[in-house]
Amino acid sequence: MTALQPEITALVARQQRLADGIAAEARHQMDPAEGPIETAFAQLCCAHPETCSCEADYPGWIPGGTA
Repeated sequence: MTALQPEITALVARQQRLADGIAAEARHQMDPAEGPIETAFAQLCCAHPETCSCEADYPGWIPGGTA
């Protein structure tokens, strides 16, 4: 059992990180302050134009469509 203790400890820590991540994502998805998820992400992107693009950058573009 002693030989397995480091592996067991690592597994428990990994499971806890996974559970923490799932809980954080659930809180994010259910946060009414965020508003619709599309709106929240659109605002984030447009607040950082050096790394993201917005609808105005591609007028008339249809997702999955052709130019």
